[in-house]
Amino acid sequence: MTNDDNYDSRFSATYIDLLSERVGGRALSCSDEWFAECSNLVKSGRSIFKEGYFVATGQWMDGWESRRSFGRKQRVKSGQELDWCILRLGIPGKIRGFDIDTLHFRGNAPEYVSVEAAYTDGEVDDTTEWTEILTRSPAKAHSQNLYDCQSDKVWTHLRLNMFPDGGIARFRAYGEGQVNRNNFVEGELLDLASVMNGGRGIDASDKFYSSPSNLVMPGRGINMGDGWETKRRRDENNDWAIVKLGLSGTIRKVLLDTAHFKGNFPDHFTLEATSTDRTDVSATDIEWQTVIPETPLYADREHLFIDQIQTAQDALFTHVRVNIYPDGGISRLRILGHPDWAE
Repeated sequence: MTNDDNYDSRFSATYIDLLSERVGGRALSCSDEWFAECSNLVKSGRSIFKEGYFVATGQWMDGWESRRSFGRKQRVKSGQELDWCILRLGIPGKIRGFDIDTLHFRGNAPEYVSVEAAYTDGEVDDTTEWTEILTRSPAKAHSQNLYDCQSDKVWTHLRLNMFPDGGIARFRAYGEGQVNRNNFVEGELLDLASVMNGGRGIDASDKFYSSPSNLVMPGRGINMGDGWETKRRRDENNDWAIVKLGLSGTIRKVLLDTAHFKGNFPDHFTLEATSTDRTDVSATDIEWQTVIPETPLYADREHLFIDQIQTAQDALFTHVRVNIYPDGGISRLRILGHPDWAE
Protein backbone atom coordinates (compact mmCIF):
# COMPACT_ATOMS: atom_id res chain seq x y z
CA MET A 1 0.00 0.00 0.00
CA THR A 2 1.31 3.44 -0.90
CA ASN A 3 0.96 6.70 1.01
CA ASP A 4 1.98 8.81 -1.98
CA ASP A 5 -0.66 11.54 -2.40
CA ASN A 6 0.22 11.90 -6.09
CA TYR A 7 -0.46 8.21 -6.58
CA ASP A 8 -3.77 8.46 -4.75
CA SER A 9 -4.93 11.39 -6.91
CA ARG A 10 -3.62 10.13 -10.23
CA PHE A 11 -7.13 9.75 -11.63
CA SER A 12 -9.27 11.60 -9.06
CA ALA A 13 -7.49 14.91 -9.66
CA THR A 14 -8.52 14.88 -13.31
CA TYR A 15 -11.64 12.74 -13.68
CA ILE A 16 -14.96 11.94 -12.01
CA ASP A 17 -15.68 8.62 -10.31
CA LEU A 18 -18.62 7.67 -12.52
CA LEU A 19 -19.36 4.67 -10.29
CA SER A 20 -19.61 6.39 -6.90
CA GLU A 21 -22.81 5.84 -4.95
CA ARG A 22 -22.88 9.62 -4.44
CA VAL A 23 -23.75 10.04 -8.13
CA GLY A 24 -26.05 7.01 -8.28
CA GLY A 25 -23.61 4.15 -8.94
CA ARG A 26 -24.89 0.76 -7.80
CA ALA A 27 -23.78 -2.84 -7.52
CA LEU A 28 -26.60 -4.87 -9.09
CA SER A 29 -25.63 -8.51 -8.72
CA CYS A 30 -22.67 -10.82 -8.18
CA SER A 31 -21.68 -14.45 -8.34
CA ASP A 32 -21.12 -14.69 -4.58
CA GLU A 33 -21.01 -12.35 -1.54
CA TRP A 34 -20.78 -14.83 1.29
CA PHE A 35 -18.43 -12.82 3.52
CA ALA A 36 -19.17 -9.22 2.49
CA GLU A 37 -21.71 -7.55 0.24
CA CYS A 38 -20.85 -6.18 -3.18
CA SER A 39 -22.79 -2.97 -2.42
CA ASN A 40 -19.74 -1.86 -0.41
CA LEU A 41 -17.71 -1.47 -3.62
CA VAL A 42 -19.22 1.92 -4.50
CA LYS A 43 -19.18 3.48 -1.01
CA SER A 44 -17.38 6.76 -0.40
CA GLY A 45 -13.92 6.83 1.12
CA ARG A 46 -11.53 3.97 1.65
CA SER A 47 -12.65 0.94 3.62
CA ILE A 48 -12.38 0.58 7.38
CA PHE A 49 -11.33 -2.42 9.46
CA LYS A 50 -12.79 -3.47 12.80
CA GLU A 51 -10.26 -5.80 14.31
CA GLY A 52 -11.82 -8.69 16.20
CA TYR A 53 -15.35 -7.83 15.10
CA PHE A 54 -16.93 -11.05 13.93
CA VAL A 55 -20.34 -11.75 12.45
CA ALA A 56 -22.03 -15.03 11.53
CA THR A 57 -19.86 -15.50 8.43
CA GLY A 58 -16.57 -14.54 10.11
CA GLN A 59 -14.50 -11.33 10.36
CA TRP A 60 -16.61 -8.35 9.30
CA MET A 61 -15.17 -6.77 6.17
CA ASP A 62 -15.93 -3.45 4.50
CA GLY A 63 -15.85 -4.56 0.88
CA TRP A 64 -17.00 -7.35 -1.41
CA GLU A 65 -15.73 -10.79 -0.46
CA SER A 66 -16.68 -14.16 -1.93
CA ARG A 67 -16.26 -17.55 -0.30
CA ARG A 68 -13.20 -19.69 -0.96
CA SER A 69 -13.69 -21.60 -4.17
CA PHE A 70 -10.22 -22.17 -5.65
CA GLY A 71 -9.48 -25.90 -5.82
CA ARG A 72 -12.91 -26.85 -4.47
CA LYS A 73 -14.67 -29.60 -6.34
CA GLN A 74 -17.81 -27.60 -6.96
CA ARG A 75 -15.83 -24.78 -8.65
CA VAL A 76 -13.88 -27.30 -10.75
CA LYS A 77 -17.12 -28.99 -11.75
CA SER A 78 -18.73 -25.71 -12.78
CA GLY A 79 -15.79 -24.77 -15.00
CA GLN A 80 -15.94 -21.20 -13.65
CA GLU A 81 -12.57 -19.70 -12.75
CA LEU A 82 -13.69 -16.37 -11.36
CA ASP A 83 -16.17 -14.37 -9.32
CA TRP A 84 -17.94 -11.40 -10.87
CA CYS A 85 -19.99 -8.34 -9.94
CA ILE A 86 -22.21 -6.30 -12.28
CA LEU A 87 -22.50 -2.57 -11.53
CA ARG A 88 -24.39 0.36 -13.03
CA LEU A 89 -22.57 3.65 -13.51
CA GLY A 90 -24.22 6.63 -11.84
CA ILE A 91 -23.09 8.78 -14.78
CA PRO A 92 -22.77 7.18 -18.24
CA GLY A 93 -19.46 8.15 -19.76
CA LYS A 94 -16.03 7.41 -21.14
CA ILE A 95 -13.71 5.63 -18.72
CA ARG A 96 -10.06 6.65 -18.40
CA GLY A 97 -8.90 4.61 -15.43
CA PHE A 98 -9.77 2.25 -12.58
CA ASP A 99 -8.89 2.08 -8.91
CA ILE A 100 -9.47 -1.47 -7.66
CA ASP A 101 -8.66 -1.13 -3.98
CA THR A 102 -7.92 -4.21 -1.85
CA LEU A 103 -7.30 -2.30 1.39
CA HIS A 104 -7.42 -4.64 4.44
CA PHE A 105 -7.65 -7.71 2.20
CA ARG A 106 -4.22 -9.11 3.01
CA GLY A 107 -4.53 -12.90 2.83
CA ASN A 108 -7.74 -12.99 0.83
CA ALA A 109 -7.27 -10.65 -2.14
CA PRO A 110 -7.70 -11.90 -5.72
CA GLU A 111 -4.59 -12.64 -7.78
CA TYR A 112 -5.94 -11.01 -10.94
CA VAL A 113 -8.78 -8.72 -12.01
CA SER A 114 -10.42 -7.69 -15.28
CA VAL A 115 -13.26 -5.36 -16.27
CA GLU A 116 -15.89 -5.60 -18.99
CA ALA A 117 -18.30 -2.84 -20.06
CA ALA A 118 -21.68 -2.56 -21.74
CA TYR A 119 -24.06 0.15 -22.95
CA THR A 120 -27.79 -0.26 -22.55
CA ASP A 121 -30.77 2.04 -22.04
CA GLY A 122 -32.44 -0.64 -19.91
CA GLU A 123 -31.21 -3.37 -17.62
CA VAL A 124 -28.49 -5.89 -18.37
CA ASP A 125 -29.62 -9.44 -19.08
CA ASP A 126 -28.40 -12.61 -20.77
CA THR A 127 -28.43 -10.88 -24.17
CA THR A 128 -26.19 -7.98 -23.08
CA GLU A 129 -22.99 -7.67 -25.08
CA TRP A 130 -19.91 -7.15 -22.92
CA THR A 131 -16.61 -5.67 -24.11
CA GLU A 132 -13.37 -6.21 -22.20
CA ILE A 133 -11.83 -2.81 -21.41
CA LEU A 134 -9.30 -4.01 -18.82
CA THR A 135 -7.57 -7.26 -19.64
CA ARG A 136 -6.76 -9.76 -16.92
CA SER A 137 -4.19 -7.93 -14.78
CA PRO A 138 -2.29 -8.69 -11.55
CA ALA A 139 -3.71 -7.21 -8.33
CA LYS A 140 -1.77 -6.57 -5.14
CA ALA A 141 -3.18 -7.31 -1.71
CA HIS A 142 -3.95 -4.44 0.72
CA SER A 143 -3.28 -1.85 -2.00
CA GLN A 144 -4.78 0.63 -4.40
CA ASN A 145 -4.43 -0.98 -7.81
CA LEU A 146 -4.58 1.68 -10.53
CA TYR A 147 -5.12 0.74 -14.18
CA ASP A 148 -5.35 2.94 -17.27
CA CYS A 149 -8.26 2.46 -19.66
CA GLN A 150 -8.06 3.52 -23.30
CA SER A 151 -11.70 3.00 -24.30
CA ASP A 152 -13.36 5.97 -26.07
CA LYS A 153 -16.89 4.56 -26.04
CA VAL A 154 -19.65 5.61 -23.65
CA TRP A 155 -20.65 2.90 -21.15
CA THR A 156 -23.52 2.47 -18.69
CA HIS A 157 -22.56 -0.78 -16.91
CA LEU A 158 -19.43 -2.61 -15.78
CA ARG A 159 -18.64 -6.19 -14.85
CA LEU A 160 -15.76 -6.57 -12.40
CA ASN A 161 -14.09 -9.97 -12.48
CA MET A 162 -11.69 -11.31 -9.85
CA PHE A 163 -9.61 -14.44 -10.28
CA PRO A 164 -10.12 -16.89 -8.72
CA ASP A 165 -12.00 -15.47 -5.68
CA GLY A 166 -11.38 -13.22 -2.67
CA GLY A 167 -12.11 -9.69 -1.61
CA ILE A 168 -12.05 -6.14 -3.02
CA ALA A 169 -12.76 -3.12 -0.83
CA ARG A 170 -13.65 -0.38 -3.33
CA PHE A 171 -14.06 -0.08 -7.10
CA ARG A 172 -13.65 3.32 -8.79
CA ALA A 173 -14.24 3.99 -12.48
CA TYR A 174 -12.76 7.38 -13.34
CA GLY A 175 -13.76 9.14 -16.52
CA GLU A 176 -15.74 11.84 -18.26
CA GLY A 177 -19.52 11.99 -17.96
CA GLN A 178 -21.41 12.36 -21.21
CA VAL A 179 -24.55 14.50 -21.28
CA ASN A 180 -27.35 13.29 -23.54
CA ARG A 181 -28.95 16.33 -25.16
CA ASN A 182 -32.10 14.35 -25.82
CA ASN A 183 -32.75 14.32 -22.07
CA PHE A 184 -33.44 18.09 -22.09
CA VAL A 185 -36.05 20.30 -23.70
CA GLU A 186 -35.28 23.42 -25.71
CA GLY A 187 -34.53 26.40 -23.48
CA GLU A 188 -34.23 24.37 -20.28
CA LEU A 189 -31.89 25.73 -17.61
CA LEU A 190 -29.20 23.21 -16.65
CA ASP A 191 -26.89 23.15 -13.68
CA LEU A 192 -23.74 23.50 -15.78
CA ALA A 193 -21.52 22.91 -12.73
CA SER A 194 -23.18 19.68 -11.58
CA VAL A 195 -21.08 16.54 -11.54
CA MET A 196 -24.05 14.84 -13.23
CA ASN A 197 -23.42 17.10 -16.23
CA GLY A 198 -19.64 16.73 -16.14
CA GLY A 199 -18.73 19.57 -13.78
CA ARG A 200 -15.68 19.25 -11.53
CA GLY A 201 -14.05 21.14 -8.72
CA ILE A 202 -10.52 21.37 -10.09
CA ASP A 203 -8.54 23.59 -7.73
CA ALA A 204 -8.73 25.61 -4.54
CA SER A 205 -6.52 27.81 -2.42
CA ASP A 206 -7.01 25.45 0.53
CA LYS A 207 -8.34 21.89 0.80
CA PHE A 208 -7.47 21.33 4.45
CA TYR A 209 -10.81 19.93 5.60
CA SER A 210 -12.49 18.90 2.36
CA SER A 211 -12.37 19.02 -1.42
CA PRO A 212 -13.96 21.58 -3.78
CA SER A 213 -15.28 18.56 -5.71
CA ASN A 214 -18.03 18.37 -3.08
CA LEU A 215 -19.42 21.69 -4.32
CA VAL A 216 -20.86 20.07 -7.46
CA MET A 217 -22.26 16.87 -5.94
CA PRO A 218 -25.99 16.05 -6.19
CA GLY A 219 -28.44 17.06 -3.47
CA ARG A 220 -27.82 19.15 -0.39
CA GLY A 221 -24.82 18.37 1.79
CA ILE A 222 -25.47 15.68 4.38
CA ASN A 223 -23.18 17.21 7.01
CA MET A 224 -20.38 19.74 7.40
CA GLY A 225 -17.87 17.29 5.93
CA ASP A 226 -19.86 17.14 2.70
CA GLY A 227 -18.78 20.52 1.35
CA TRP A 228 -15.65 22.59 0.81
CA GLU A 229 -14.04 23.98 3.96
CA THR A 230 -10.71 25.74 4.49
CA LYS A 231 -8.59 26.11 7.60
CA ARG A 232 -8.67 29.40 9.55
CA ARG A 233 -6.76 32.24 7.93
CA ARG A 234 -4.39 34.45 9.85
CA ASP A 235 -3.49 36.87 7.05
CA GLU A 236 -5.08 39.47 4.80
CA ASN A 237 -5.84 37.13 1.90
CA ASN A 238 -8.93 35.09 1.09
CA ASP A 239 -9.77 31.60 -0.12
CA TRP A 240 -11.13 30.53 -3.50
CA ALA A 241 -12.22 27.45 -5.46
CA ILE A 242 -12.42 26.90 -9.22
CA VAL A 243 -15.09 24.77 -10.86
CA LYS A 244 -14.89 23.58 -14.46
CA LEU A 245 -18.34 23.59 -15.99
CA GLY A 246 -19.41 20.31 -17.55
CA LEU A 247 -20.93 22.27 -20.43
CA SER A 248 -19.94 25.77 -21.40
CA GLY A 249 -22.88 28.12 -21.30
CA THR A 250 -24.55 31.23 -19.98
CA ILE A 251 -25.05 32.06 -16.30
CA ARG A 252 -28.67 33.00 -15.51
CA LYS A 253 -29.11 31.83 -11.93
CA VAL A 254 -26.77 30.91 -9.07
CA LEU A 255 -27.41 28.94 -5.88
CA LEU A 256 -24.84 28.95 -3.10
CA ASP A 257 -25.60 26.73 -0.11
CA THR A 258 -23.97 27.01 3.34
CA ALA A 259 -25.90 24.01 4.72
CA HIS A 260 -24.44 22.86 8.09
CA PHE A 261 -21.88 25.69 8.15
CA LYS A 262 -23.02 27.69 11.19
CA GLY A 263 -19.94 28.88 13.05
CA ASN A 264 -17.64 28.72 10.07
CA PHE A 265 -19.50 30.10 7.04
CA PRO A 266 -17.75 32.87 5.04
CA ASP A 267 -18.57 36.48 5.83
CA HIS A 268 -19.11 37.31 2.16
CA PHE A 269 -18.23 36.10 -1.33
CA THR A 270 -17.80 37.05 -4.97
CA LEU A 271 -18.27 34.92 -8.07
CA GLU A 272 -16.19 35.23 -11.24
CA ALA A 273 -16.19 33.39 -14.56
CA THR A 274 -13.96 32.91 -17.58
CA SER A 275 -14.01 31.22 -20.97
CA THR A 276 -10.85 29.36 -21.87
CA ASP A 277 -9.53 26.10 -23.26
CA ARG A 278 -6.47 26.32 -21.04
CA THR A 279 -5.89 23.73 -18.35
CA ASP A 280 -3.92 26.04 -16.03
CA VAL A 281 -6.93 28.13 -15.00
CA SER A 282 -5.31 28.90 -11.65
CA ALA A 283 -2.65 30.97 -13.41
CA THR A 284 -2.46 34.64 -12.50
CA ASP A 285 -2.81 35.77 -16.13
CA ILE A 286 -6.28 34.26 -16.59
CA GLU A 287 -8.84 37.02 -17.03
CA TRP A 288 -11.91 36.65 -14.83
CA GLN A 289 -15.17 38.56 -15.19
CA THR A 290 -17.27 39.46 -12.16
CA VAL A 291 -20.55 37.55 -12.15
CA ILE A 292 -21.70 38.47 -8.64
CA PRO A 293 -19.99 41.31 -6.76
CA GLU A 294 -19.19 41.30 -3.04
CA THR A 295 -22.27 39.89 -1.29
CA PRO A 296 -22.86 38.78 2.33
CA LEU A 297 -23.51 35.16 3.22
CA TYR A 298 -25.48 33.64 6.08
CA ALA A 299 -25.25 30.48 8.13
CA ASP A 300 -26.85 27.19 7.10
CA ARG A 301 -28.84 28.65 4.23
CA GLU A 302 -29.38 28.25 0.49
CA HIS A 303 -28.74 31.62 -1.17
CA LEU A 304 -30.39 32.45 -4.51
CA PHE A 305 -28.95 35.01 -6.93
CA ILE A 306 -30.60 36.20 -10.16
CA ASP A 307 -30.77 39.99 -10.24
CA GLN A 308 -27.26 40.22 -8.76
CA ILE A 309 -25.69 38.60 -11.86
CA GLN A 310 -23.72 41.23 -13.79
CA THR A 311 -22.58 39.32 -16.89
CA ALA A 312 -24.45 39.54 -20.19
CA GLN A 313 -27.28 37.04 -20.59
CA ASP A 314 -25.69 35.60 -23.76
CA ALA A 315 -22.08 35.48 -22.49
CA LEU A 316 -20.59 31.97 -22.53
CA PHE A 317 -18.27 30.61 -19.84
CA THR A 318 -16.28 27.43 -19.20
CA HIS A 319 -15.13 27.96 -15.57
CA VAL A 320 -16.24 29.80 -12.45
CA ARG A 321 -14.26 30.89 -9.40
CA VAL A 322 -15.98 31.39 -6.06
CA ASN A 323 -14.05 33.66 -3.70
CA ILE A 324 -14.88 33.46 0.00
CA TYR A 325 -13.85 36.09 2.56
CA PRO A 326 -11.86 35.55 4.57
CA ASP A 327 -12.24 31.76 4.85
CA GLY A 328 -14.72 29.10 5.96
CA GLY A 329 -16.93 26.56 4.27
CA ILE A 330 -19.70 26.26 1.71
CA SER A 331 -21.67 23.17 0.83
CA ARG A 332 -22.87 23.45 -2.77
CA LEU A 333 -22.56 25.76 -5.78
CA ARG A 334 -25.13 25.59 -8.58
CA ILE A 335 -24.56 27.45 -11.86
CA LEU A 336 -27.78 27.41 -13.86
CA GLY A 337 -27.72 28.51 -17.45
CA HIS A 338 -28.29 27.61 -21.07
CA PRO A 339 -25.65 25.25 -22.44
CA ASP A 340 -23.77 25.93 -25.64
CA TRP A 341 -24.84 22.76 -27.46
CA ALA A 342 -22.80 23.85 -30.48
CA GLU A 343 -19.49 23.38 -28.64
